[in-house]
Formats: sequence, C-alpha cells, structure tokens
Amino acid sequence: MIQSDAMYFHFHDPELLFVARALKKRLGDEIRITYDMHEHLPAAVKTKQWLPAFIRPTLSGLIERVEKKLMKYCDTVIFAELSYKDNYTELDLSKVDVLNYPILPKSNIKLVKENVFTLIYVGVLIEQRGLFNMLELAKVLKEKQTTDFHFKLIGPIFTNEEVVKQFITDNDLGDNITLYGRMQYKDIWEHYATAHVGVCLLHPTPNNLNSHSTKLFEYMAAELPIIASDFPDFTAMLTEHQCGTTSSPDDYENLVKIVQSYIADLQGSKVIGSNGRTAFDTYYNWNHEGEKLLAIYSNEN
Repeated sequence: MIQSDAMYFHFHDPELLFVARALKKRLGDEIRITYDMHEHLPAAVKTKQWLPAFIRPTLSGLIERVEKKLMKYCDTVIFAELSYKDNYTELDLSKVDVLNYPILPKSNIKLVKENVFTLIYVGVLIEQRGLFNMLELAKVLKEKQTTDFHFKLIGPIFTNEEVVKQFITDNDLGDNITLYGRMQYKDIWEHYATAHVGVCLLHPTPNNLNSHSTKLFEYMAAELPIIASDFPDFTAMLTEHQCGTTSSPDDYENLVKIVQSYIADLQGSKVIGSNGRTAFDTYYNWNHEGEKLLAIYSNEN
C-alpha cells in the first residue's frame, strides 16, 4: 500500500487505524486519510457476547485510548451516527456526520402483499437485536390471534441456531416463522414488498440506544408501518412522522395488541406506511448524505 500512488485513503475497519499511522508517518501530507466510523467500538465491546463479561470494561477502556491515539493520524473522521462525535471532542481533525441512510435499489417490483399478514425483520439475528423477543412475540401472538400470520426473519444467526429451531418446534411455529439466512440486498426488497409491518425490537445497549437503526429507514422506504423498541429517539421519530409504534421489547401483551391493531385496520396501516415513505423521501434518504461525502473530497482538493 505504501508503494501506491493514491492520494486518498478511506476505510471503515478500526484495525486499519494502525495502517493509517504507518502511511501517515511515511508519506505525511502527501496523502489524505478518512476514517469512516460505523460504530462506536468502545461502547460496542461492552456488549459483545463472545467476550467474557469480566474483561469487557477493561478492554473497552484500552480500545478507547488506542483508537483516539491512532485517529490523530487521520485527516477526517466520518460519523455514521450523530451521537458518536460527542466521544471525540478533544481530537483536532475534521469531523463530518454522514448518516447511513438506505439507497433504494432500482426495481420494477409491484407492491403485492402476502395473503397472510406478514411481519418482517432484516438484520443480524442475535439476542441483543431482539431475536428471542421476536420468537416470543410470535409465540404469544399465536396463542392470542385467531387470524393466521407469518414472520419473516432475514439475516445470519449469530447464536446457537439449534436453540432457535427448537423454540420454533416446541411452540408449533413452523408454519408461522421462516428463517431465511443472509440475503443479497436487492432481494430483501422483494420481501419488504410482500410484508405488512417491519419489526425492530433491539435491546437497550449503549450502541443501540445511541444509534438510529438502518432497518427503520428501510421499513419507511418500503412503506411498512413499524413496531420498534421504545428508545427515546425511536419514539420521537416514529411519533413525529406517524409511521409506527414503540413498545418495551419484552412487553409481549402490548406488542400483540399493536400487531392486532395493524391486522384489524389494514387501510389505516397502509396510511401509516405511506407516512413513513414520505418521511424517507423528505429527510432520511441517501441523496443529501452522499453530497456531504462528496464534499469531503471536494474540500481536500
């Protein structure tokens, strides 16, 4: 890489900050380095389930110190969430918020809903992102709901898959839940087009509380009414645009009532979904954010 004649280096992975330091020490102001931060790593480490709990606080503090030291070799840092920059006020480098809003794929998909009322979640399937909350919701919904329903869970399972499948079997949910695994981005939108409501039952971890989940904006773009965790930012946004409802992710009685209200009033649900699409088109699409990204390089020329 040092032999490259490139002038601009743009990267996402925090471990590449070590490469950034090596490049800057070798080439100095001949190059411009941009660190595109997609998560606040010190906070994220505190909830990594594959790390022993006792080591997480110490490791988080160490990562915070090393990250800030290495970021001094960058010229610009891009924050994918508004909350991230509050953790880096002391750093003297250009800071730009470029929010991770969706880009709609080009498609001629017609909006044809499933005959069965369909809920959908797209993303990594782990406990802190609401996997078992969604399974439990399906269980309680089946116990209380006379109308049939289907729950599409799309994404890789980063937990014990046998436990998930056993839950589905034990609660006779085989006809109600489909696990699709990882899927190409363009294909996800075909499933959005057939669904009736988008679900996002994240746990209140530090990173989740301080981030706007990209899937919420995808649901808006797909004209899906939303059921989301009752984080303050989520509640404020969905209430402002009248495009969804929030609840505690483990209040299954309330979650079932929300689902039932959408089932009972499909026309009203359609209006809520349309409100989300209007909000997406007006505020939450990539066009404006892309302009900010291009401006970074325009200003460095």
